[in-house]
Amino acid sequence: MTRQTSFGGGELAVILPGTWAAIPLDDPEAASKRISALVKSQVGRSDRLARVRRDVKSQLEGVVADARSGDVFSLALSMEILPGVPFPAAMSMSKENWPIADDPDSEVSRIVRAYPQATPVELSIGTVARSSRVTSQRYDEQSAPELVVDYRFPAPGGEHVIRVHVNAPMAYEDELYLELFDAIVDSITFREPLAVAD
Repeated sequence: MTRQTSFGGGELAVILPGTWAAIPLDDPEAASKRISALVKSQVGRSDRLARVRRDVKSQLEGVVADARSGDVFSLALSMEILPGVPFPAAMSMSKENWPIADDPDSEVSRIVRAYPQATPVELSIGTVARSSRVTSQRYDEQSAPELVVDYRFPAPGGEHVIRVHVNAPMAYEDELYLELFDAIVDSITFREPLAVAD
C-alpha cells in the first residue's frame, strides 16, 4: 500500500507492506467509528471477546489521542503483513522544530548533533536519526515485548524535522522489526502534487 500525505506544498509518499488502515485525525467522531470497525473486524464479534475488544479499542483511542495532541499529519495502523498473518503496529508522522540552531556545515551534521543519543542510519532520503527501545507491555495476564522506534530527518527545505514514530507490540524479533521499519522509512519520497484532471 502506498500512503500519500500533503506536506509543505508537495506530497510525502511511503510504501507500507501488507494491509494498513489510515485513521482520520481531523474528525474525532470519524476516528472513533473507524477504530470500532477495525476492532470488530480484527477481534471478532463473539461475546466472550468483549473485554478484548474494549481493551484494544481503548489502546487505539489512546494512540489517536496522542497523535492529536502533537503535530501529527498521518496515522496508520497495520492489520496484516501478509494475507492471514496479523501484524499489529502503529505508525505516525509529525513535523517538529529543530532542537538546535542551524548548522553551517550540513544537514547531516545537524541531524547527528540534534539527536546525539540516536543511531545515524543512511537511507535513500539521507541521514536519519533512529532511536529505539524495547519495553514490556501487559496484555491481560501475560506480557509481551513492544518495540518503540523514532526516526527523524530534515523536511524538504530544512526548516523542520519529520518524525516517524512506530509502536510495534508483540515484537519478539526486534532486530527483524527494525529492518522492516528501516525499509519502510527508506521508501519515503517527496514529490510535487499530482496534477488533477479537468
